[in-house]
Amino acid sequence: MRIDRFGVVAATLAAGALLAVPASAGDLYHRPGSIKDAPAMMSTAGPCYWRADVGYSWSNDPDVKWTVTDPGTGTFVTERVTNVQIDNTWFGETGFGCGSGSRGIRGELVYGYHGKRKIDGEPGPWNPASTPPTPDPLHTAVTTHTVMFNAFYDLGKWDRVVPYVGAGVGVAYNKTDEVYFTANPALTNRIEGDEKWSLAWSLMAGIGWQISERAILDIGYRYLDMGKANSGTIDTAGFTNPPVRLDDLTAHEFKIGLRYHFGGGAAPHMMK
Repeated sequence: MRIDRFGVVAATLAAGALLAVPASAGDLYHRPGSIKDAPAMMSTAGPCYWRADVGYSWSNDPDVKWTVTDPGTGTFVTERVTNVQIDNTWFGETGFGCGSGSRGIRGELVYGYHGKRKIDGEPGPWNPASTPPTPDPLHTAVTTHTVMFNAFYDLGKWDRVVPYVGAGVGVAYNKTDEVYFTANPALTNRIEGDEKWSLAWSLMAGIGWQISERAILDIGYRYLDMGKANSGTIDTAGFTNPPVRLDDLTAHEFKIGLRYHFGGGAAPHMMK
């Protein structure tokens, strides 16, 4: 797994800036004049909302396999590609949801896009009885779209903060770029890319921070499994090849988003 240092630093600075917002935003609710220290009233956000999120995804190296001809026996064998590395990426999401309040169940339907992640690896290991081939690095990339139904349990409200845990299930549309090898750049052969629908699921935790009567800042962590992907079978010479298979496309993700709630909320609560 490659760690993008710039991405880590950016995520850290963003988190620090956002955590500083509530202290200053809280001052907006104090009334001017002689009653500036009196508590202000804020209605609880309505039950249904639109949300948008951006985040950074730290990819776990997938399990990559390819069926090749064993040079010792001449038979087809399934080889695991070794030294696999996959890039990290950014992602964005948007969707709608509804909940039962600051303590209870909340559900939402969300579309997400994960940017292209480059994948590199080396075919192997080979039959020990045969002569190992010249290292022949494999290269491709994958892009993912997801549609997820997420269910959350909001744990209760402390001032303006509502912590939550959740899980999601849905589908991932994984698009694989063409696959190529570079043992001999002059003879590089490329296998076409392909698309695959796959089951996706996630586990989540985070906090919602109410910054106005209708807006909630959402800061969270997610473990996301995007399922499987594969290449096509036709190469640039017109020959048919076994597909390269990518299993266990997973990631640890940090996201920041905004939930904008519609309609009237419950009775107002005191703001300090």
